[in-house]
This record gives sequence, structure tokens and C-alpha cells, in this order.
Amino acid sequence: MVYSEEYLRQLLTDRVKRHLESITESSGLPPGRESLDRITANWLEKRRLFEDQIRLLGMEMPSELAQEDARGVVLLTYSGSLVALGRAGQQGRWFEYASIKLRNDVPGLVKASGVTVQGRIAIDAPVHFGSCPIERSSDVLLIGVCPSRLEQAEEDRRLREATVFLTNGFVKLNRTLTIPDDAIGHFTMKSMVQYLAKKHEIAQTLTRELLDDYLTMIEAGALMGESVPLGNLGHLRLARRPAQKARVGRNPATGGEMTIPARPEAFVPRMSFSARLKERAASLPLPEGDGPSLE
Repeated sequence: MVYSEEYLRQLLTDRVKRHLESITESSGLPPGRESLDRITANWLEKRRLFEDQIRLLGMEMPSELAQEDARGVVLLTYSGSLVALGRAGQQGRWFEYASIKLRNDVPGLVKASGVTVQGRIAIDAPVHFGSCPIERSSDVLLIGVCPSRLEQAEEDRRLREATVFLTNGFVKLNRTLTIPDDAIGHFTMKSMVQYLAKKHEIAQTLTRELLDDYLTMIEAGALMGESVPLGNLGHLRLARRPAQKARVGRNPATGGEMTIPARPEAFVPRMSFSARLKERAASLPLPEGDGPSLE
């Protein structure tokens, strides 16, 4: 992502620069300007991810939130941590804190219920919590709050979606700093099992069994001729592929002629993506230069 000089001046205040310098010093990267530039780019991208996700979920980004405002909220701190707070009720709020360290694929997670917020929530200030394992956050960088008049279940859904997306997005960004040439992406079965097990406080063995059973059910449903729903992603089904005769085509690698063998009629898997996923994909910023850049 390329930012204009004016935009960078607005974002990279003296306070932010000092913060980024301190992160660079403790990051384990070689000292020097190159490492500072990489940490700065990482910080800017995390900020952009947060802003984009809040916008996509139809949430608001105020500069502060009064103590009596009961709406669900997700916070990004200067340190790069995420804090999610469910809607306030008589029993307080549910609370989730994620600390995404540079050299750890599994974020540090703290969950609690019955938490209260002491005072207002405001940018450039810490948040103080009551009845919570964490007494205070580091200073808040950005605030995302659910719009008014949402049902609590919908508030919770948006907060969960924001925190899962951002937590894993931040981990992936950190890997580009610590393992820049790594060919294995963050979204492996192993890393997903680790994250889900820690988030829901269950054993990794049980988490893996649940995921394996879920995937097996999807496969079984498709093989039995069902159109299997995949939640927000879409549907998986089998389609009938007609028989094809042998023919002459072009080798995409060399451009030379090649014989494409005949294929009998057969079933093939097909996935239809949801309108929601298509819309969200279309809203992503395009990369600089040619070719894909989401890898």
C-alpha cells in the first residue's frame, strides 16, 4: 500500500514515531533504518486493516465513547493489541483481549465476563476495566463501535467477526517481518486449530476432531448430491461434467500444440460463492503492480 506524504505526516506523529522506534528496538530485527521502515509499514497496514474491517462491518469510528454508552466496541491500541467488549448489561460486558506478538503465531488471549468500563473510552488514553483480569489497556489508537439499534446477537456477531479477522490478519502481517521468505501461509490447519483451541479454551485434540468431522460432513453431503451450505462462504455441490472428445490445444507454458485427451462424463465439485463474500472481495484495495499479491 502506497501512502501520500501528507497522509503519512498526519498518521506518523512524533508520539507514533517514538512508539515505532521502541518496537523496532525490541523486535529482534537488525538495528537500523531498514528495520524501522519495515515496522512502520507493518503498523500502517494493521491500522488500514482495522479501518477497512470496521467499515465493512458497518460499524462507526468515533474519537471517544461515553461510559454510559452500552454498545459493543472493538479497540486497537498503540501496542497493536485488540480489545473487544460486548454490549453492557446488568451483568456487565463480555471481554476479549488479544496480544499479537511479533514472534508468536498464536496470540495471547484473555477472556472474561461481567467486566465493566471505568470512565469513558477515548483515543490516546488507556481504558480502565473493573472485574477484569486486565486492569487497564495501553493507549487506544482506534475505536470501532456497533451502530445503534442493532440486536445484541448481531452486535456479538460483528464483534466476533472483527476480532477473528483482525487477530489472524495481524499474525499474518507479523510473519512477513519475522519470516519474510516463509512459503507456508499462516492459515494452515495447524495454526487454525491452535487459534480456535486457545480462543474457546478447549484442547487442540478436540478442536482438530471437531474440524475434521465438520469437513467430513461437508464432503459427505456433497458426495450424496446435496448443496451443502458453508456459512458466509457459499455452497458446495457436485455438477455433471459432460464427456469431451480428444482435441488439439495449446500448451500454456510453451505455446506449442498439444493433444488434450478425451474425458468421460463425470461429477466434479463446484463451489458457488455468496454475494457477501463477492462484495467483500470486490471492496479490497488492489495491489500495486501486476499479478496477485494476496499470497
